Amino acid sequence: MIQTILRRIGAALLTLWLAATLTFFTLFLVPGDPVEAALSQSTASEDVLERRREALGLNLPLWDQYERYWIGLLHGDLGISWSAGQPVAYMIGQQIGPTAALAAAGMVVAVVVGIGLGLGASIWPGTWAAEACRRVIGFLLALPVMMSGILLIILFAVLLDVLPATGQGTPGQLILPALTVGLNAAGGIARTVDAGVSEAMTRSFVRVARAKGLTHSRVVIRHALRIGFLPVLDIIALQFGMLLGGTVVTESVFARQGIGRLLLAAVLDKDLPVVQGVVLISALVYSLLNLFADLARVWLDPRLRIEE
Repeated sequence: MIQTILRRIGAALLTLWLAATLTFFTLFLVPGDPVEAALSQSTASEDVLERRREALGLNLPLWDQYERYWIGLLHGDLGISWSAGQPVAYMIGQQIGPTAALAAAGMVVAVVVGIGLGLGASIWPGTWAAEACRRVIGFLLALPVMMSGILLIILFAVLLDVLPATGQGTPGQLILPALTVGLNAAGGIARTVDAGVSEAMTRSFVRVARAKGLTHSRVVIRHALRIGFLPVLDIIALQFGMLLGGTVVTESVFARQGIGRLLLAAVLDKDLPVVQGVVLISALVYSLLNLFADLARVWLDPRLRIEE
């Protein structure tokens, strides 16, 4: 167990370094000047632009800028936004609440719908119910998140007029965005549940359990689900990290504040400190969730503890 934790911590640190480094150098390959982008609406002279570049350190060689960034990061400083002039940590802190609420609500939808469809497709193979569940799973996997959001708005906000189409602040305004991201993530969870439980149902211990006279439902609940759900933990961690990292399309479609829209604006403005901050937070969330998923797998499957 200790070795697993140490390996995952090392992998998390490597992930954070790679994410920050790749983002840093990739942003500098994008055409355009961040200072001109930030002051595009003003009539600033070239002298003012040059002083702004000097204040931001953009006149330094690229490697010196990279070194300065990591020195600040090691001191807990995510930097100052080149466009807004505010601390990046403050800007992310303002936007992370709405995204976290949307990600949590969407994950509840994804887990409930995904596990339900996956179990329906795997427990009773060959039946009409299993075939119907697999067709729904295929539809969810093929449906783009933007299209599902527009369809939900047309159905529930325009035709039925029972839910608000945009905004945030009330539980009702969270329902449609949560359904959009949740249904989009449910397809992958359902497919994994279907594959995992179906494979577990063919194992020898399931045949032994049936030979002992256990009913089909008890075999599934007590034996197949415990093993079949192990791959699902990784998918759930991955999907939740993706949702929390930034739901750009959903927040744009439903006109919601959040990390996704903050990241989109920062990329368009070449606001490197904000992009770096969002990417680091996302990488940290991914790493922590994957660590928790690995520990849960070890706890659920005694064979992994023996290997350790």
